[in-house]
Amino acid sequence: MDKQKLLFEQLKFYKDYWVKASLDGLESNANLIWSDNEEGYERLRHLLKDKEDKVAYESILNELIRGVIHSLLVMIDGVDDLADKFGIDLVIEGTIESLKDNGALHEEFIGYLFDVEEMI
Repeated sequence: MDKQKLLFEQLKFYKDYWVKASLDGLESNANLIWSDNEEGYERLRHLLKDKEDKVAYESILNELIRGVIHSLLVMIDGVDDLADKFGIDLVIEGTIESLKDNGALHEEFIGYLFDVEEMI
């Protein structure tokens, strides 16, 4: 399997995991041991009560996390201000194979998401 696709699958897994964790944190019996912001979740629990509210929150979380991942990949691709200072690469351990060799990671990642999930 293509290593770039494996990377994208893992990034999507993390995105989905944290979206679900945050949504689960809205439940009254939620174990928020992982969170440093239990008070914030308590407040959101009272604000986001119906299904429409939670769907909107889920959509926002997906968008934000997708945006953060995209921004990190833009940085790795060398198309931001950091590239003026130094470059970053993702190289397969024990090889000289770069994951950037098959196109811009940030563009390929968004394309991957369009292929595998419904973008809201």
